Amino acid sequence: MKKVFRQICTAVLVCAVFISPLGLSKAQAATADQTLQNTYGSKFGRVGTCVSLSQLQNASTLKVIKERYNSITLENEMKPDALLGSAPSLLTVSQAKALGYYIPSNYKESTVPKINFATVDKVLQICYNNGLGIRAHTLIWHSQTPSWLFKSNYNASGSNVSSTVMDARMEFYIKTVMNHVCLSKYGSAVYAWDVVNEYLHSSSTSGWNQIYGSVTDYPQFVKNAFRYAYETIQYFGLTNKVSLFYNDYNTYMESSDIIKMINYINAGTRYCSGVGCQSHLSTSFPSASYYKEALHAFQKAGLEIQITELDAGASTETQQASYLYNIMKAVCEVKKAGGKITGITWWGLSDDVSWRKGDQPLLFSSLYYPKASYYRTLDAFSDVF
Repeated sequence: MKKVFRQICTAVLVCAVFISPLGLSKAQAATADQTLQNTYGSKFGRVGTCVSLSQLQNASTLKVIKERYNSITLENEMKPDALLGSAPSLLTVSQAKALGYYIPSNYKESTVPKINFATVDKVLQICYNNGLGIRAHTLIWHSQTPSWLFKSNYNASGSNVSSTVMDARMEFYIKTVMNHVCLSKYGSAVYAWDVVNEYLHSSSTSGWNQIYGSVTDYPQFVKNAFRYAYETIQYFGLTNKVSLFYNDYNTYMESSDIIKMINYINAGTRYCSGVGCQSHLSTSFPSASYYKEALHAFQKAGLEIQITELDAGASTETQQASYLYNIMKAVCEVKKAGGKITGITWWGLSDDVSWRKGDQPLLFSSLYYPKASYYRTLDAFSDVF
């Protein structure tokens, strides 16, 4: 019955393509046997979506995820506030060591905050058992990080700690979280980490910036974060299996600044694999050609590229379909030309659960209902490859 439904949808969209006044008549229609998995997944390696644990625990939803994707990103449940909590639960250093926490040699405080791995552990197991890879998102971010992490004695009303103390705390956090994943029997599901998220857009009120200073193209603490992450995957022999990303939005507007910063991070040792392009787009901006220019810039810089949070707001479904065809055709053309684009993640399963619900930005209106943009996304792949 589902196959018949798909064929009917395809037939309707074929008719729409040929009678459209928007210049779509030159493009072919997606074939009934195409999926995101056997098109983009086959060429780019990873094709994914963002989810929650509850979605993964729903058998029907998990079945759909596995049919369409081979990768997931947790939308919120692997961010610092999810793992650390709104208020600290402190452990002595000896208690932390007994739990397997990583305590750096320069860590001079008597306590560390407890990290709640309950959700992460469940997600790792589900994904491992169902053949789904995981983009681990995210270790360091100016948002969704509890303010007490930056304060003396981990007390939210305390003063900011020194950069030296914060270096040790950051190393503790990054290596403890990554070690936990790497030591898990299900940890091989993780193939990429967003080590630092949106640094170039962090505000002066961020705890990171209050301690380390204002935004610069040469941030030492960001380089340190990547070094700690790299040392972890190096220790576990994963440098050729797990990639470390700087992830940000508006990458198509700031490619030169991003490249400059990553070159600084990688001076001496290549700690950062490449750039995660969030790509929360709208039909009004950016144009496909402008978006493509940034991908070319990252390609020329020798960076691995992952499109990490893709969605595209539009006022009509027809506009979205035309726009996404052009965007995805540009992505495919850069890939075909040798760009190291190793993954594409749509930021949500469907419009009704999207963080941009009002913009109807995804390929599906609800879990089982593909939109014209879904088929045009497949068309873009076919027209290039």
